Amino acid sequence: MFLCVFCVCVLRASAVKWYQNNQNHFQAYPSHVSYVVRQNENSLTSPDIKKILIRSPNWVGDVVMATPAFRCIRESFPGAQITIALKSYVIKLIEGAPWFDETLVLDKNTPSLAVIKHIRSKKYDLGFLFPNSFSSALMFWLGGVMRRIGYKRDARSWLLTDSVPRLSENGRFLPTYMGDYYLRLCAEMGCKPRSKELELFVSSGAQQRMEEIFEKHHLNNGLPLILINPGAAYGSSKCWTAEGFARTADLIRERLECNIAVSCAPHEQKLAKDIISTAKSRVINLVSEIRTLDVLKALVKRCALLITVDSGPRHIAVAFKRPVVTLMGPNDPRYTASPAEIGQVIRADVDCLACHLKTCPKDHRCMTQIKPERVAQVGLELL
Repeated sequence: MFLCVFCVCVLRASAVKWYQNNQNHFQAYPSHVSYVVRQNENSLTSPDIKKILIRSPNWVGDVVMATPAFRCIRESFPGAQITIALKSYVIKLIEGAPWFDETLVLDKNTPSLAVIKHIRSKKYDLGFLFPNSFSSALMFWLGGVMRRIGYKRDARSWLLTDSVPRLSENGRFLPTYMGDYYLRLCAEMGCKPRSKELELFVSSGAQQRMEEIFEKHHLNNGLPLILINPGAAYGSSKCWTAEGFARTADLIRERLECNIAVSCAPHEQKLAKDIISTAKSRVINLVSEIRTLDVLKALVKRCALLITVDSGPRHIAVAFKRPVVTLMGPNDPRYTASPAEIGQVIRADVDCLACHLKTCPKDHRCMTQIKPERVAQVGLELL
């Protein structure tokens, strides 16, 4: 306990010292952003807020699950100027969304000092911190965001004006669906969501690109498209075997005349090729065609069924109300189980489920024991 308190004090002192050493780069620090300030009333009225900064989640799936919260903030503050700060690789994911006036790209090539200076120049009245990281809260604090709301995590409470505790049960954190997790921050500010549905948009350019891909690969033949997504940026512990996906494709084609394609990240090309070479039936490789998230959205929206591991495309399918079979092993399903999902989560019955490890230190039984026969049967029932 003493060590934890000591570490927090060191971090706090270091942050203050860093600011003091760099204060010449900033305008005068506004008195109203002292980290000890806390408003007496949580709820805010729309005229009070002129500028809002939202720090987006980082993972693709988390960004999709945060869309009800994005929409809720916009509807609660219709007259405010809203900026979303997010990683460059997810910009195309929110393309077309009507909730933001500006986008602040957080790129590895952009110095933190430049980002903080930019935030300070905007003089934001309110900031929503969806990531749980210390660094995101520090960015808002140094950036002079007047009111900063986020979860009480990673010893960062002193950087927030509104620190929200996580839900707990019997002294332990309660696993919560991430869509509700983000909406709870909105509720703390008096915002009331109109809907909890995930929502994404497809641009005309992405739609046109999809038409070209369908024409090139002869997918405009009137047959349903079954899309396989075998990859996960989280880590290898989430992945199923190439043999499993290949066998699933063969089993489905034995019972249904359809198109089957595989899509994943460019660095997972080998996995896609292994599936295609192992399958006895025709599986189309779309990896080189789908290089951006806007085109991936258009593809998922066009498919009749998605078969995927627990990764971002699953949530894109939920947003477009497409049936999805999710193969899940190391993660607790309560974090990602949307009530609007059309589909089924398949898990093996093993004793080490929900370990949340990115790489399995054992035999990966939580995924390897999932049977292709079951996956194919569930998929066919959803069509």
